[in-house]
Amino acid sequence: MTDDPRPDGATPAAEPGPAPAVAPTEDERRSPLFAIAKSTAMLRFLAICAALGLVALLFFVLVVGRDFLVPFVVAVAIWYLMIALKESFKQSAKYTRVPVPDAIAMVLAIAATVLAITLIVVLINSSISGVIASIPKYQDRINDIIGNSLKLVGYEGENPLREFIANLRPQEYVSRAAGAIGGLVQDMGLIIVYVLFLLLETWTFGRKLNALARTDTHRENLRSAIREIGEDINTYMRIKTWLSAAVAVLCYAAMKAAGVDFAEFWAVLFFLLNYIPTIGAILAVFFPAVLMIVQFTSVPLIVSVIVVLIAIPTVINNFVEPRMMGRSLNLSSLVIIMSLILWGSIWGIIGMFLCVPIMVILNIVLAKFDSTRPLAVMLSANGRIDSTRAVAAARPAE
Repeated sequence: MTDDPRPDGATPAAEPGPAPAVAPTEDERRSPLFAIAKSTAMLRFLAICAALGLVALLFFVLVVGRDFLVPFVVAVAIWYLMIALKESFKQSAKYTRVPVPDAIAMVLAIAATVLAITLIVVLINSSISGVIASIPKYQDRINDIIGNSLKLVGYEGENPLREFIANLRPQEYVSRAAGAIGGLVQDMGLIIVYVLFLLLETWTFGRKLNALARTDTHRENLRSAIREIGEDINTYMRIKTWLSAAVAVLCYAAMKAAGVDFAEFWAVLFFLLNYIPTIGAILAVFFPAVLMIVQFTSVPLIVSVIVVLIAIPTVINNFVEPRMMGRSLNLSSLVIIMSLILWGSIWGIIGMFLCVPIMVILNIVLAKFDSTRPLAVMLSANGRIDSTRAVAAARPAE
């Protein structure tokens, strides 16, 4: 006998389930609230479609307009470098106690930029042919090392990696890099024209800004925001350029003292790749490290030089750079990798060199406005950004 109060033969009551969806009635469809909700959902859908369309159009323009945009972006980078060097020459008065006029600082910045670009191009062009000619010799040396290592462990057959090493074709990648640099040299006339017009726009930009502002307060807020963005970008370009030059010079001295082949070429590579945080230093050390393994037979020499080459950019980028900049402007490692892949697929090798400065500048701009600051936090390496100045710069006019 059970305690069930239901009579014998009675079926158990069904468990209450979720209420079925009820379609809106005709009166509800005619309600203004229903029309507003429907129109809001439609607007959201159209906004998403428009955003996806703009992204697709942007990628289409970047790919199709590569021949026009790459020289222009390079010209903008050179222009920012000139402005940063001009500020460096003006700030040198703190140490020399000799004031440097703005015009003289600009002339010195232009001369230094032209000299540096000429030196880089000459060093690369003079080293590329030697690197390509020496690659077969280094490949044979690698095969010998692998074959001797296999014999030490008792393997007497043919080197199984010989065909794989031959199919790597490093000459092709070096020639492609040389071709990209040669393409920039061919476009140097167009780049110089862009730089000249950008320098001319620098002197007239203030008047255009005054014409855009509606009120004095709006004008002051706008000028303050643009000035702070410009100061941060100039600070990044100036400090990063000088520190990259220091890394290149120190690494060149270490490689030259050890007798590494093509030390000048690797020094230029250290300078260029140092603009890419973390990953750039790894890539810059990897190539000369492989060369040293093939070139030298002394293990202590190889290890000591590699340790020095790793220590120089590590100390400068992780300890000296944050102290000089006041805060870290580095990007997240994931953002750097995705940027390298994205810009490399769009603009090739030149895009891979330009992607990190572009993303850093974009992150600086995003951090200056309340509506875009969350994006800057997501792109940053540690989530810390300079938000105090951003709030003041982004405050609307009253």
